[in-house]
Amino acid sequence: MVEYYDNDFSFEEHQLEMEGKLQSMPSTSETAEQDTIDDDEHVKLHPNTQAQCWDGFHTSHSTGNFFKPRRYIMKCFPCILDHCATEDSTRMGRPKRLVLEVGCGSGSSCLPILRNCAENTIILACDCSAKAVDVCKSVVQSSTDAKNFGAFVSDPSLESDESDTSFAQDVKRAHGQLMEETPTTIDDAVGLADIVLMVFVLSAVPPKRVPRFMKQIFDATKCGGKVCFRDYALYDLPMMRFKETHSVHSTCSDADGRTPRLYERGDGTLSRFFSLDTIRDIFESSGFIMEELRYATVFNDNRKTGERLKRAFVHAVFRKPQD
Repeated sequence: MVEYYDNDFSFEEHQLEMEGKLQSMPSTSETAEQDTIDDDEHVKLHPNTQAQCWDGFHTSHSTGNFFKPRRYIMKCFPCILDHCATEDSTRMGRPKRLVLEVGCGSGSSCLPILRNCAENTIILACDCSAKAVDVCKSVVQSSTDAKNFGAFVSDPSLESDESDTSFAQDVKRAHGQLMEETPTTIDDAVGLADIVLMVFVLSAVPPKRVPRFMKQIFDATKCGGKVCFRDYALYDLPMMRFKETHSVHSTCSDADGRTPRLYERGDGTLSRFFSLDTIRDIFESSGFIMEELRYATVFNDNRKTGERLKRAFVHAVFRKPQD
C-alpha cells in the first residue's frame, strides 16, 4: 500500500536530478511559443469552460472508482480529528463542527473523514463540476451513513460579477439546508468552516484567478479554523512527462520569479506544480498563518512493470487568525 503522508526520499536530491534532466532535453521553445495559451485571455481557461471539462472527466469516470478513497487523509492531517467534535461534546450540547472540502471530485477524501469523525461533525463538499457533485453524492450515499453530509456546486474562482452569490453564501445555504435552519440566522460575514480541505484543487485554478479563489476560501473559514492543503509539487512525475507544447503561459509569477508551471491536459483540465515558497506566498497574502509546510515525497510502485515511481507533493496546514 502507498502511504502518501511519508517522506520516502529527499526532495532536494530529486530536484537536482530532475533539473539535470530538463537541461539535457532538446529545446522545443519555438514550437511551444506557437502552441501555448495565455491564461489572461483564453476562453479555454474561463471557469465555465473548465467546469465543462471536469464534467466530461467525471462523466467518463462516473462510478467514482477512478480515485480510490484517500485513507491517508486522517493520518497526514491529524488536526481534522482534533477539530472535529467528539461524542462527549455531542452529549454536552456543543455546536456541530464543519469540515468543508473544496474540489471534492468523486468523494475520495470525504469518505475517510465521514468514517472517522463523530456524528455531530458536518461534512460539506463542493466542486465547480455538477457531474462531480452528483458522483460524490452517489459514492458517499452508497458507502456510509450520509445524514451529516451535503454536496453542492460552487466555484470560488468566480468574480463577484460572474456569480449571483459569493462562495461563503453558497456554503451558508448548503449548511442551512443540511441543518434545516433558516439561512438568515447565520451572519454572512462570519466564516463557518472549522476545517477546509484543499486536496489537488488549487493546481486546477488558472493563476490569474488564484487571489479571488483564496479570498473566498478565507471568507468561508472560521476564525481560528484551518486549511489542510495537498497538491502537486515541482518536479512531480506528471510535470516531467508534460511536453512544452502543453504549457500554459501566464503573466503571473511564482515565488522564484518564473512563470507558473501550468499545463493543459488532453481533456482540457489544468495541472499546476508548486514550490513551498509559492504556496506560502499564496496563503499568507490571503491572510492565513502558516502552521505546517513541507514537501511530501512518495515512492509509488508500479506492480505491472516493477518500476518505482517518484511522486512529490506540497503538504501544508494554514490557520485563519482570530479576530
